[in-house]
Amino acid sequence: MTPYTTLVINTPSLSPQEVIAKAEQLDHAGQTHEALELYRQWLKNDRTHSKYSVWFNYGWLLQKQNHPSEAEQAFDHWINSYKDHMSGSNTAAAN
Repeated sequence: MTPYTTLVINTPSLSPQEVIAKAEQLDHAGQTHEALELYRQWLKNDRTHSKYSVWFNYGWLLQKQNHPSEAEQAFDHWINSYKDHMSGSNTAAAN
């Protein structure tokens, strides 16, 4: 993991949009592993109710990197988080 990624992961105030933008920057710079790790760490540590967009982008990047089973799991989280977000439930925060 690069120092840049470590710095970003240790910033708890990143919004889902900021995480996606930083992961896309890393991926476009050829640092796909770091982008995936950024998603993993943020999803593991963040309790944002609207993290469904991060789950989707994480799944897409996994699929792009030919990790279909992990991508499927991420998309399952995406669906569940989105349903919880739309219903107003906060159970997505525990995922």
